[in-house]
Amino acid sequence: MDRMGWPIRRRFPAAARGCAEGLSLGPRYPVQQVSSSLSLNDRLARHFMAGKLGIGIITYNRKDILKEVIASIRRHTRTTFEFVVADDGSTDGTPDMLKELNVPCVTGRNKGISWNRNRVLWYLKEEKRCDWILILEDDCFPTVFGWELPWIEAIERYGHINFMPEITIEIDNDISSGSGTPEDPFIAPMHQAFCVGYHAKALSHVGYLDVRFEKYGEEHVEHTQRFLRAGYGGLAQHLSPERGQLFYLRGGLNTLPSHSHGNHELAMRNQAIHDAIRHEPLYRHPWRTDEQMFEFREEIAAALSRPSPEPGGESLQFDSIISLGGDETVNQALNRYFGRPGPGLFDQFLVPFHTLVSLFQNSFAGLLSTNCLYGHHKALRCRDTLITYHNCLDKPEEEPASVEKFHEQLPLLRHRFHGMIQEIDTLCRQSRRVLFIRSWRDGHLYGGQHRPAHTATANFTALVEALAARYPALDFKVMFVNFGDATTADQRMIFANTKTPDTCSKEEELAGWTALFSDFRITQSS
Repeated sequence: MDRMGWPIRRRFPAAARGCAEGLSLGPRYPVQQVSSSLSLNDRLARHFMAGKLGIGIITYNRKDILKEVIASIRRHTRTTFEFVVADDGSTDGTPDMLKELNVPCVTGRNKGISWNRNRVLWYLKEEKRCDWILILEDDCFPTVFGWELPWIEAIERYGHINFMPEITIEIDNDISSGSGTPEDPFIAPMHQAFCVGYHAKALSHVGYLDVRFEKYGEEHVEHTQRFLRAGYGGLAQHLSPERGQLFYLRGGLNTLPSHSHGNHELAMRNQAIHDAIRHEPLYRHPWRTDEQMFEFREEIAAALSRPSPEPGGESLQFDSIISLGGDETVNQALNRYFGRPGPGLFDQFLVPFHTLVSLFQNSFAGLLSTNCLYGHHKALRCRDTLITYHNCLDKPEEEPASVEKFHEQLPLLRHRFHGMIQEIDTLCRQSRRVLFIRSWRDGHLYGGQHRPAHTATANFTALVEALAARYPALDFKVMFVNFGDATTADQRMIFANTKTPDTCSKEEELAGWTALFSDFRITQSS
């Protein structure tokens, strides 16, 4: 018996028994012997009720076809399931359509099939804790009610299973044996990915698709061969892995004609990558670098808990819009969208949130403090306030900041900062409505644009109360941007998130701010 109480016995289709010696013949985890006299539904009810099903679709710029596939899955799936669509940066309105259909969506920049399939695998395995995972391409859809039941059984038996369309059987029949059922799957050397089934246990050994593959080609082949090496989903050929035999199901699904997004040149480049990494260790993460990890995790976090709130139907008009920092990007975005920058005080330095509150509570006492200044990257930082001075010194760009130069320019800095504080005060006393904007990013050279889920929530109320105390007659709101899923009932606060990844170009980041202002219909009086 194994540690789960199952008899250690491997089950294989009749066609697989008696194959050449030395081949890996089945899954590494055992499957109970099941009486063939029971119906499929009875067998599933008897043995597999403890599992959880997840269904995902990968898509790119096929909005109309995707809508049909979603409707078909909802209509034909009998088992309760977690659902998600991974959108690879579509430009045809796919994310908006999914929002209307109330379908969870993981999206981001166009990164190719490996990255996009990993979005689904991670979401369903790691976040939703699914045992059986089915991923369909956006041109493959179920046609029979209860279509998923044979897939669940096959996943339990083999850990990994693929779909064999009827058109493939007719045109490119390379089937060695089998009948295409869970008990007796087709065995064939082809690699197709219209619909693929994964067991979470198998994924724990094999991992994710390799993101070194560019856009399209070879990614599913290489991933499948790693399953075969681990003993899942077919018969591995260790001397010639490209000829490994895969297990396939038939029936219950159909495919739509669609245009491929790949090309021959990409396929050839990916084939060379495949040849180079063929014998590397089995397990792969869904990223290769720290930057990729941050971007991937940010996409997942956005899908799980970071939807921007629904903007109101009416426009939000303000006389003045003032940046409270995070970094200088806020004012750059204001300048781009409204054609004029706000006061530039918070472009001169980076201030932690709690210090920002203190500045307004104490009439900016401590700003330009010379206590305990020290070099911080290419800037200066004060140990008392944790304010980082990085744009305020008059010096050549390549010259590092120094405490001596700060002291030398201190009279000029005090005059400049005093003038900017007066500018903010004047705007707030002369304007009828003001929007303050505070961005999450308040650490010098910090890579993340969005607040990580595990970090402490800022004291939003303290900042709003400090502004209200300084400007008691002012009608104002504060927009907190990229603070994740934070919220409050205080009508003076707006919470929003840009849809850009943490690692992106400045142009992409500014475009995210532009989209945010547009979505919330923010306008500034002329």
